Amino acid sequence: MSNFERAGNAYSLDLTLDEAHILINLVEQLLELLGEGDFFHHYDTTDPFAALMSMQQEVVAPDDPVLMRLLPNAYADPEAAGDFRRFTESTIRSTKQRILREVRAHLAILVDEDKAGTVADLEADTWLIALNDLRLALSVRLEINEESFDLFESLPDEDPQKSIYAVYYWLGWLQENLLNLL
Repeated sequence: MSNFERAGNAYSLDLTLDEAHILINLVEQLLELLGEGDFFHHYDTTDPFAALMSMQQEVVAPDDPVLMRLLPNAYADPEAAGDFRRFTESTIRSTKQRILREVRAHLAILVDEDKAGTVADLEADTWLIALNDLRLALSVRLEINEESFDLFESLPDEDPQKSIYAVYYWLGWLQENLLNLL
């Protein structure tokens, strides 16, 4: 099974080729979701500072429940939430995308070589953020709750949902493994 290890100030991760493919697939799906849609609504602005900083007048909360979980409203008040989203969402999205691209680049080395192996010189923070975002996305799609593990255990092996649940729990194991090393 895949395992993180400490290598000086960096970390490494041993993966099978199948595990690398699964992670790349998940990363690419999340990258696509984070980049999809015109989530900015541009309006003519009378605010010269906003125009100078290329800030949008309004940013609409995402419709997709996964995006709403990854980019939640910061405030219950709709106006305050909208203001916060307007000033922060593009930065948060681009940071998440940059982190996922970095993880994909590390994984691509194994996939390009078409073999299992060790992904080296990893930054723990980058991988923790990526693993967390992947787990959050899957948890929303799977509607994870307190009974989910029992459901997973009761699913027959041929049920296609079983493998998706297994990936969710595997990501949790990877995250726990890396956290324990820290």
